[in-house]
Amino acid sequence: MTTELTTSVTTKPSKLYKLFGWLSIIAFIGTFSLWLQYRHDDLQLRRDLATRLNQADRVVKQSQGENAQIQEAIKEANHRITTLESQLADSQSQQIVLQSMYQELARNRDDWILAEVEQLVDAANQQLQLTGNVQSALSALQSADMRLQKLNKPSLLFLRKAINQDIDRLRAVPFVDTTGISKHIDEVAASIDLLPLASDTRPVKKPSLTEQNKSGALSRIGQELLIELTKSVQIKRIDTPELPLLSPEQSFFLRENLRLRLVSARLGALSHNNITYEADLNTAEEWIKHYFDLASPVVKNDLQIIQQLRHAPVNMSVQDISATLDAVRRARSQKEGGHR
Repeated sequence: MTTELTTSVTTKPSKLYKLFGWLSIIAFIGTFSLWLQYRHDDLQLRRDLATRLNQADRVVKQSQGENAQIQEAIKEANHRITTLESQLADSQSQQIVLQSMYQELARNRDDWILAEVEQLVDAANQQLQLTGNVQSALSALQSADMRLQKLNKPSLLFLRKAINQDIDRLRAVPFVDTTGISKHIDEVAASIDLLPLASDTRPVKKPSLTEQNKSGALSRIGQELLIELTKSVQIKRIDTPELPLLSPEQSFFLRENLRLRLVSARLGALSHNNITYEADLNTAEEWIKHYFDLASPVVKNDLQIIQQLRHAPVNMSVQDISATLDAVRRARSQKEGGHR
């Protein structure tokens, strides 16, 4: 019995040693496996870290380049800002000057507009008195009325009323087409050099040959002599015995005097002088009928144009707007006296 107990006691430690050995082996294998896994992870971590460090270096280098560009841009921007600040200071000073000038002009705005209105009404009055140009005077008065309308001052309504009355009177004046009249007169004047003289365009009657004159050599010789004589000496029949024969020099002066008459007629039309206008046209028509060939188409056309021009009146009553001009001057003088 004692032997069995001893055997059992010696058997148990051997089993425990074996179990401990196996557990140690298992622990070693597990520890080694963990070490290998740790080693692999450490190597992978090192690779990742090296890759990221390389990327970080590239980023740092790129950032340094960009930082240099940014610094350069900042310097340029600072220079521009300095320039803009100086320009802003100049513009502010100019703005202050302009604002003061604007305030000065705003205080004198009424005076400026009244001065412009006076100039426009004065120009309209001169157009009516000197040239009788109703359209130009009407445009000037309409411009003056527009300036007074922008001013919108109740104290100046009487001026607008007077100007509108003058505008209505000028619109009622009959229209004279001085441009068309001048055009037709210039057309006649341009054709003066083409007008044939009456003394230079007369038909020549050629001798007729009869059958009896054709027969015989002697008759033919006599007929040829007669033809040669008629060519060298021509006898013309003039229906108006008083018609003068003009030399080339006289013909030149005739055409120039006729051209001057037409120019004088055009000036009469522009100045609305109906007496001078009609007298010059009548003289021109009389000269054309007396000295030039009435059978010529050019002469007929010029006479027709002159007759049409004679029926176009150019005179008109002179419109007086001096009262409106005096009213504008009084209003301006009162305004200037009020400022003083």
